[in-house]
Amino acid sequence: MKQLYKLMLVDDEPWALSGMEEIIDWEAAGFTIVARCSCGQEAILQARLCQPDAIVTDIRMPDMSGIQMIHAIREIPLPVECVVVSAYSDFEVAREAIRLSAVYYLVKPLSAADVHEVALLLKEKLDRSVRPRHTDRPAPLRIDWEHPIFPKKAKRVNGRLLLSDRMALHAYNIPKAQPVQIGSFAGLLVNTRLPELPPDTGESLPSPGFGDGEMLIHSAYASLDGGFRFASATGDTPLAAADIQLYLWEHLEEEVTLKMLAGAFYLTETYICDLFKKQVGETVLEFLRRIRLHRAIRLLTGSRLTLREVASKCGYSDYSYFGRHFKAETGLPPELYRKQNRIS
Repeated sequence: MKQLYKLMLVDDEPWALSGMEEIIDWEAAGFTIVARCSCGQEAILQARLCQPDAIVTDIRMPDMSGIQMIHAIREIPLPVECVVVSAYSDFEVAREAIRLSAVYYLVKPLSAADVHEVALLLKEKLDRSVRPRHTDRPAPLRIDWEHPIFPKKAKRVNGRLLLSDRMALHAYNIPKAQPVQIGSFAGLLVNTRLPELPPDTGESLPSPGFGDGEMLIHSAYASLDGGFRFASATGDTPLAAADIQLYLWEHLEEEVTLKMLAGAFYLTETYICDLFKKQVGETVLEFLRRIRLHRAIRLLTGSRLTLREVASKCGYSDYSYFGRHFKAETGLPPELYRKQNRIS
């Protein structure tokens, strides 16, 4: 059987993505399509996971340009041949694509003849090159979000899960890290607490041997969604502030009070306030405000919920107060912030 090179297609328009896939017989041309991506961030993640030999990408996408995406993939680093596609015959774009060693620059609407010619160029270039592989890095584990069972080979002591839905964590050179893919989320299993996290990343509570997959994912998602790190326990206390942090996130849509916390943990309000301030470095109220704002930003930029639905999901029963608080913290009202920063 002949060798098929791995090809990734990138376009934010579903019809264009399908058209790109169907316009020629890619397998007959020597390629197998390993990923179809609708945005740059997804493409960066899939490039690290699938390690394609070639990419055909649209230039204009909502989160980043195809050129920016190629820059990011080159920095992984990953040896990949690129073809850029645009609806605009733009000389500057073409020049930048050539600078990045793109094989060809195609202008929409695509013709089967042009795409077939590009496929031949790609294959010829790949046939002449030696394709180094990152065999020193373990292959990603694919974990079911609903039924998360981490295999025994992922066993560590006091392991943690790093989780991201907006970037390729696998590009980070973290010693002994095991890459995982959990649905559309990128993850890394690590056996130590990192001094700093990559941006837009959540970190789970530690789990001996990764035994409790559900808690690993639940707590890592809490950290990602709320934009916080769990506090490390200090001293001999019957309660860790991390438990309070997780509880606050789990009840973020509710009106959380100190009395509510005291009842949940069977401790006095004063004790909880002192413990939380000592271990987290901010008050319970400051923490709540911060994670509510972080969730609001994620929902505004990454979902299609209405503004009132966003406010409700973040625990704001008064929509007007939500708008005032959001503008005070970000400098923009929610609707304008969404318009300027939407990524989906």
